[in-house]
Amino acid sequence: MIEIGVAFYEMLLNVDQCSEHLNFVEPICDFLYHMKYMFTGDSIKDQVEKIIFNLRPALKLRLRFITHISMQEPVPAPPQPVNSGSPAPQTSQVPVNVTMPVAQ
Repeated sequence: MIEIGVAFYEMLLNVDQCSEHLNFVEPICDFLYHMKYMFTGDSIKDQVEKIIFNLRPALKLRLRFITHISMQEPVPAPPQPVNSGSPAPQTSQVPVNVTMPVAQ
């Protein structure tokens, strides 16, 4: 089963590299997740991680949980406020509890 599981990823990589547009991406990814959770588990993780890394971004995004690949882009730091010499007004929010009537 392990060899078959890896073969599915190799076939997907081959098709992904040879085609401009890939149809049925969602069902393909669903099938690969099914294979992982029902049959192979993490036994093929190291082998398929290299394959998933070479797939197009749309597939990588959908398959990121199979190998726990992080797809987050680095978040740029927010711009620093310009200090004009005077302290900026501080805003504070106070939680307000409001009881709403519920129709029964």
